Amino acid sequence: MDGKRLRKDHPIIECLGTLDELNAFLGDAKASLDPAVHGVYFSDIITGIQKDLSSIMGIIAGMPATDECPGEARLNSLIEELEASLPPFTSFAVPGANPASAKLHIARAVCRRAERRLTALDEKTKAPIRYINHLSDLLFLLACKAAS
Repeated sequence: MDGKRLRKDHPIIECLGTLDELNAFLGDAKASLDPAVHGVYFSDIITGIQKDLSSIMGIIAGMPATDECPGEARLNSLIEELEASLPPFTSFAVPGANPASAKLHIARAVCRRAERRLTALDEKTKAPIRYINHLSDLLFLLACKAAS
């Protein structure tokens, strides 16, 4: 963003590429949702996350960092809402209950990789790391909800 050229294997480029991949997988998951089953609830959540990811990518690319990422409070509220709506977990979730759930699990796994890439960067990534960490929790819950 500041015009500085970086190698394709630079940690910032790796991180941006992983966040872009996450955004694409979220789009794929959103496209696979059945409106008759999932309504617009999931789609609206994913669209909000995709907008947040664009802001986070801007921060990583060189925009001024803030102490909180856009959408962080909304994300935490959604986590609480979904945790309350799901039965207690008694075993590990096995991805593949249906296409939407499986795609959300893929997005969750890519989200965890994005978190590892963010961790390798400098101090300005503290708020994005927190957001991405919570996002992977939310994606797990969404995948479980989509499977039920």
